[in-house]
Amino acid sequence: MKIRALLASSTLAVSLFAVASSHPVNAAGTQKVKILLSGDCADGEMIEGSDEEDCEIMVSITPRSAKRSAVLEVAYDQEDPEWEELDSGKTKSGRLIFDVPSTDEDDAYMDGVVMYRVTVKKSGANKAVRGKEYSIAYTSAEAAANDEELLSDLGTEDPEEQAFKDDMDKKQADNKQQINNQQPNQNIGSDKSKNNNQPPAPPTKEQRATEMNKACGSVGISPETCKKVIEAKSGTEGMAALGSNAEKFCQALLKLPCREIMPRIYLAASKK
Repeated sequence: MKIRALLASSTLAVSLFAVASSHPVNAAGTQKVKILLSGDCADGEMIEGSDEEDCEIMVSITPRSAKRSAVLEVAYDQEDPEWEELDSGKTKSGRLIFDVPSTDEDDAYMDGVVMYRVTVKKSGANKAVRGKEYSIAYTSAEAAANDEELLSDLGTEDPEEQAFKDDMDKKQADNKQQINNQQPNQNIGSDKSKNNNQPPAPPTKEQRATEMNKACGSVGISPETCKKVIEAKSGTEGMAALGSNAEKFCQALLKLPCREIMPRIYLAASKK
């Protein structure tokens, strides 16, 4: 009976080993490849002096641990392209970025349409992947200067963008005026500030403490932390006491970034 049990056990072990061997645990999974064009050239146009030199083609591999080799190719004839290797590399942490140049070998800005494409090479069971062909129209500053239609387009501001810029400029100007005409935490309606057209006097310690306590309360900063801020000797010390709540506090206090108001608050107090 013991011999039969041993034989049965051995047969079962062999069967399990055979099943396990037919399904490898470490089989490589399918990799996903993405190839993207980014930068000012993403609209298919690069104009010298107008567009940033930030044109890139990025290769992204999933999973990130996979390493794949890729080649950037270029062609200068749209009708009959002859592709030649421009650059090559290997992904690191799932990424590889190719810089797309806007100048030729003589450092002169390119003119005309240039085509680019990236090919990710075959790796194991993963087939080679060829990305789409990107066409970029380059215009040198000299050529742009002679193109009245292009100059007109470049000089035309989108109405919504212009309105947004005007609104931001106005808010920045108002904030600067508030800082210049009023010391931090100073009551705008103070009669003393209006006498003889003199600049407003720095706030007293009591005024400063009152306004800071209000700001702390409005954003939920504890009284203990607020006390440290009030007793701080410098803007740096005050911001250190506030920690991650610094910007919320400054916005509640004067609706301005800390870098603009914190040094002035403590500087004014030190001169009292």
